[in-house]
Amino acid sequence: MNELERKIIEKIDEMRDEIIRFHQQIVQIPSENPPSKYKEVAKFTKNIMKEIGLETIIKRNNVVGTYGNSHQHEKERALIFYGHYDTVEAFKGWTKDPFGGEVIDGKIYGRGSSDDKSSVTAEIFATKALLELGVDLKGKLTLTAVGDEETGGLRGVEYLLNSGALSGNVCLLGDAPCDYAFGHTGGTIYATITIKGKQAHGLAAPDLPAPYRNEQSGINTIERMVKIMNYLIELNKEFLKKETKYPIPDEFTTRVSHINLAEIHGGNKITTVPDKCYLHFSLNTIPEKDIKSIREAFLKFIDQLKAKDPDLDIMVQMPIQMEPFVIDGKSEFAQAVKKAVKSVYTEEKEFQLFMPSTDAHWFQEKGIETILVGASRYDNNWHSADEFVYIEDLMNVTKLYALTALNYLK
Repeated sequence: MNELERKIIEKIDEMRDEIIRFHQQIVQIPSENPPSKYKEVAKFTKNIMKEIGLETIIKRNNVVGTYGNSHQHEKERALIFYGHYDTVEAFKGWTKDPFGGEVIDGKIYGRGSSDDKSSVTAEIFATKALLELGVDLKGKLTLTAVGDEETGGLRGVEYLLNSGALSGNVCLLGDAPCDYAFGHTGGTIYATITIKGKQAHGLAAPDLPAPYRNEQSGINTIERMVKIMNYLIELNKEFLKKETKYPIPDEFTTRVSHINLAEIHGGNKITTVPDKCYLHFSLNTIPEKDIKSIREAFLKFIDQLKAKDPDLDIMVQMPIQMEPFVIDGKSEFAQAVKKAVKSVYTEEKEFQLFMPSTDAHWFQEKGIETILVGASRYDNNWHSADEFVYIEDLMNVTKLYALTALNYLK
């Protein structure tokens, strides 16, 4: 570690109380998705970005703050820092105030304290440390604090990239576990299956084959959805046969592709044939599997069902489809991140695989090299009651942001 790196780490350590106070404040602003009311948290975030000296805009409540040449030449380096401030709902079962930002035993509690307001706090104070130390950054550094990640990112990062409000060569995306940098990401499909049928009395007009039915007979959507679910369950069994070769942190267990049957709705009365059924599921794949072939096989299965059952009225929607992504780790950006990791954790660490879906794919699809870091730990209760972040992990990811910017924009 050189002298400037040491000064940056010391500066961030000196800012510890300020970082904690800010993080408490941003956690205290509800930004659940749904209902996706982001104006207050966006305004709060924009104000602090302006205070530290960034050129700041808000687009659809997404905050973009820029330092350096906002109209850089394409050959100049442009680094994007990413964090999302939207959260899942608070849900029930908390023993703490979900919007209290309470500090207990080295932890900050509250919805979004880990996922993912920790990254918003970290990127802001990493930049503040660099600017207050007068570090000479070459090129452009852009900070983003976005919404709608928890529902796919279409009105967040996807909108910013496609509208031209956000651009860069590389992205350090803060939405991942701590202690490592993640260069490999899994593939994802979010799907909704809708089947429409015909309501009828469950006994007098059952959904049965000829000769046990007539024009009054029902068309049972749940019975048909079971066939879809059985296909997905069998596919999960097939997935168990292939483990990924890419490393994952020890505390994580997901080394295989997996389908989560997440939500199902159908029917309204025990004596009535259900005329509608909805199934929502997510699929996450290891890098060794590709989304395209899985999707094509599934749609072929649906076509086969239709051919056998002329009464099958089915619609398949897949609004989110992300292919896996793997880096070779040899680029200048990858080496800049790897050097930052070594400085923070005092040891060499190889890039890990992160299976859950994030906004990383929006950057990757634009050809923007993306590496993930974060402050989340397996016991942080993200997406459940009593979510918290360890202050030490929050400090470390702040240092990772700062040192990556130093290494890449030196």
